[in-house]
Amino acid sequence: MKKAFFLFALTAFFAASSPMFSESLPKGYGGVELGMSLDSAKKALKSKSDFGYNGDRDVSLLPGDARVLIETDSRNTQRHGFLTQCWFQFYKENLYSIILNLNPERVDHYSVYSALVKKYGEPDDFSPERSVWKNDSVTMSLERPLTLKYTDNKTMEDLSQKSLVQKNGWEITRQMFLDEL
Repeated sequence: MKKAFFLFALTAFFAASSPMFSESLPKGYGGVELGMSLDSAKKALKSKSDFGYNGDRDVSLLPGDARVLIETDSRNTQRHGFLTQCWFQFYKENLYSIILNLNPERVDHYSVYSALVKKYGEPDDFSPERSVWKNDSVTMSLERPLTLKYTDNKTMEDLSQKSLVQKNGWEITRQMFLDEL
């Protein structure tokens, strides 16, 4: 009984002394979130001038089935903003990838990294090139020099499975040759 109480007290002490990260990973920034429809995302982009969204002229169709890209540039319109260029990728009318280039004149990599660690804890993967936070549905990464990415894990997995192309005869024989070396 004393051992159980001691273990409970010890666990409670360490839980209380370690930082608590109450916030789960975000699904986006500035009211634009993964999973939004194309129309909803356009409305959200229009409502926040930081993105520099100019309407449908920023929208492009990508090769492949039902893929759309919105590319925004706020370098000329929001010179003192925190964003420069942004890309929003859609598959079957749903937003699955957000890429935000941050303005290095307004914010630095270390400040963004520190804010993310304070809010979401240590990254799940860390290298000199990028820091990655991940849960079941979202991957958020801070990449050098100063890019923040949000990705819908399920859609990205589906797209990567679709892109697997069978090797042709030449590629198979080439691999067989290399394996024999």
